[in-house]
Amino acid sequence: MNLKNYSRDEIDPMNPMRPTHYGLFDRTVDVGGRARRFLYYVPDGAMASTAGVMLLPPSGVTAAEFLEHSSWRQLCETEECKEKFILCVLEAEPGGWRDGERYGDPAGDAAYVEAVFGEFSRRNLFCVHESKYYLVGYGAGAAAAQRAALTNPALYAGLACVASTPVDPAFREQACADACLNFDGFEDPENRMGLHKGDIPLPVWMIAADAEGEADCTADLRGWCARNGAVLRPGRVAPDTIAFVREAETDYPVNQDREAYRVWSSLVPNARDNLGEAVNRRIWKDFLSRVRRWMSEPGGSLRMTEDPVRDLNCEYHFELVGGWMREWYVYVPDQVRANPSKPVPVVFANHGYTCSGEIYLGNSGWNRVADRYGFLVIAATAPYDLIQGKGENEACKFDNTSLPAWNIFGKPDRPDEIAFFRHMLEDVRARFAVDETRVYATGHSWGSMMTQYLGMAMPEVFAAIAPCSGVLFDEHDETLLRNPQIIQKPRAELPVWMFVGEMEPWLFPHLPEGENAPARSIRLWWQRNGLPGEAPDTFEEGWHAHGRWHDLTYQKEERPLLRYTWVGYMPHATMPEMSFRIWEEFFRHFAREDGKAVYTP
Repeated sequence: MNLKNYSRDEIDPMNPMRPTHYGLFDRTVDVGGRARRFLYYVPDGAMASTAGVMLLPPSGVTAAEFLEHSSWRQLCETEECKEKFILCVLEAEPGGWRDGERYGDPAGDAAYVEAVFGEFSRRNLFCVHESKYYLVGYGAGAAAAQRAALTNPALYAGLACVASTPVDPAFREQACADACLNFDGFEDPENRMGLHKGDIPLPVWMIAADAEGEADCTADLRGWCARNGAVLRPGRVAPDTIAFVREAETDYPVNQDREAYRVWSSLVPNARDNLGEAVNRRIWKDFLSRVRRWMSEPGGSLRMTEDPVRDLNCEYHFELVGGWMREWYVYVPDQVRANPSKPVPVVFANHGYTCSGEIYLGNSGWNRVADRYGFLVIAATAPYDLIQGKGENEACKFDNTSLPAWNIFGKPDRPDEIAFFRHMLEDVRARFAVDETRVYATGHSWGSMMTQYLGMAMPEVFAAIAPCSGVLFDEHDETLLRNPQIIQKPRAELPVWMFVGEMEPWLFPHLPEGENAPARSIRLWWQRNGLPGEAPDTFEEGWHAHGRWHDLTYQKEERPLLRYTWVGYMPHATMPEMSFRIWEEFFRHFAREDGKAVYTP
C-alpha cells in the first residue's frame, strides 16, 4: 500500500471546504507502557465535522492489511452524498485481541480503543463531529469493539459486529453496573446523576456469518436489547435481518427518536469473507450513518440522521458571495410551499466552531419547529479559518487545523459576514413572501457570538435573537464593540434570550456572578436595550426553576427584552427542546415595527 499524506497551506476561496490534510497517517498511543499502532485514512474532500469510523480487524490482520484489502477505503472515498467520512483502523497485538481481558484493565484492548479515541477526536489534522463516532469489529475484533463500547458507551453513535466472539459475561456485568462518569460532553466524577454504564443506550448490529459452528453471542444480543429497551418488531428489515426496536417513549422525547434505539440481528453466510466485503456497505449506509448521538441530555440524544437535501428537501446553495464560495441551506416547510403568498417569518440558525449548516439543523431541530409553526430557516456554513480565540480550551487548540469559524472580528482576509447575511436575506425575500417585521437569529457557541454580532451590526433587521451557549465569552464583548460595523450603528432595542449549560465551566460558568462572562453579557444587553435603572450587582433573585431549566427575566414596559437561562446537566450543546422554547416563548411574540420591539403576549 503506497498511500501518502498531504497538506495544503492555504484556503482557496473558490474551494474553501477542502481539507487541509488528507491521505494516510500512521500513529501510536501508549497503553500500559506499550506503544500500540493505528492508522488514519482521510479521503481528499472530507469536510470538517464529518463522521469517523473506528475499525477493529480480526486477530492476525494488521491495520495496513485491513485498510488495503477491506472495502472501507473505497466506501469513504466514493460516498455518494456530500460527506466523505474518515477511517481510524486499529490492530490487535501479536497474540490477538484479548478475549479474556478483565474489566478496567489499564493495559487491555478497551483501554487501547479509549486512547485511540482520544487521539481520533483531536482536531490538528481533521475534525470528526462528536455526534458521528462509530465502531465496527470483525471476529475477535468485534468482541473487543463490544468491550470498548461497554466501557465508554456515551462516546459512540453505533456499533456493528461481524462474526463476533462472545464477550466474557463477567466483563459485561461489571461494565454495566459501573458508574457512568464520562459522557463525552462532560465528566460527572461524583456520579451526581447516579447513572450506570448499562443505562446508556447504543444502536448495535450483530451479524453472524454461519448458521452452525459460530460462537453463541445470544447473551450479548440480549444485553444490547435491554439497554436500548428494544423488543422484537414483527417482520424483518431485510430477508436476513430482524430488528429489535424500542416501543416505550424515551426519557426526553422532544430530543430523541425511539427508532434510533435499535438492535439488529442478521445471519449473512458470507459476512466474514474478504474482510466483510459483502456487508460493509450495508453496515455504513443502512445502519451506522442513519443514527447520530447529539450532546444534550446526560449520555446524549440518539436521533435518526436527516440529510438536509435528501431527507428534508432543503434548498442547497453553494454560490460566489463577496469573492468566496459560500454554503447555505434554506428549509421550506410544506405549509409554506402550499401558501406561497402568505408572508412568513425567517430564522437564521448559526452553527458553532468546526461545524456546518447541516450539523446545526440536525443538532438544533429548527426544521421541526418550522414544520409546526410555518416559517423559513436559513442555516449557513462559516468560512474556514484558524483559531480566533484568546486562549486554548476544550474546543479550540492552538494546533487545530483550519475549521469553520465565523469572521465576527471582521478580519480583512476573510469574508464579510454581515454582507453575506444580507445577501441570504435578500435572496429569500426575492423568492418567498417574507414577513420583514419578523426576522430572527439564533446560534450555538461561536454561532451564538455570530448571532450577537448580527444583532449589534444589523439591529434594524432582527425582531429578537437567542444565543445558545450564548454569552460573550473570552472577553469578546470588548473586541466586538470595537468593530466599525457595530460602532457606526445606533443602539436599538433588541430582545435577547441567552442560554448556557451547567456543564460547560471550561468555557464560562453557568451562574452570573461579579464580572464573569454571563454577568458582563447580561449587563451589556441591559444597557443596549435601555432597561430601566441600573443593571443588578448580583443575580441571586428572580429565578424561576422548572425541571432542568432555570430562567431569569428582565422587563421593560411589560416586555421581556432580556432573558437568561441555565440548563441543568447540559453540556456545551443545544437541542430541539431549546429551539421549541425559543420560538414558542420568545420569537413568535416579538416583531420589529418602526424601529421598536413590539411584544404580543
